[in-house]
Amino acid sequence: MATRITAPQLKKIWATARELGMDEDVLRARVAALTGSESISKLTSQQARNVIDNLAPKAQINRASREQLWKINQLAEQLGWKDNPKRLLGFVKKYARVDALGWLTRDQAWRVTEGLKKLISKQKVHKVVK
Repeated sequence: MATRITAPQLKKIWATARELGMDEDVLRARVAALTGSESISKLTSQQARNVIDNLAPKAQINRASREQLWKINQLAEQLGWKDNPKRLLGFVKKYARVDALGWLTRDQAWRVTEGLKKLISKQKVHKVVK
């Protein structure tokens, strides 16, 4: 018997569709064309992998670069977040609405970088005032 779609697969499908700017109707039509299933939540694990593989190459085009991810990690280290990676992931989730750094688009990575720079400048100002 085929295994059901997993929660991470379901999240990945919706997150990738969001990155690509697909609305729900377009996503469901793509899933139906690929799998014959009208329901995303009723896909098998293998069907979900096929959908993810079909969507992922298109999403990779706009992924954050290694340099952007490196810069984000460097800024997080300056903020003292190196020992607490959940803090950076929480920041990314709040401001970019993705669950992992690897899912950031170039634009989202730029916004996260700018947000971290602002936090660093606020930290410096706060230290000078004290």
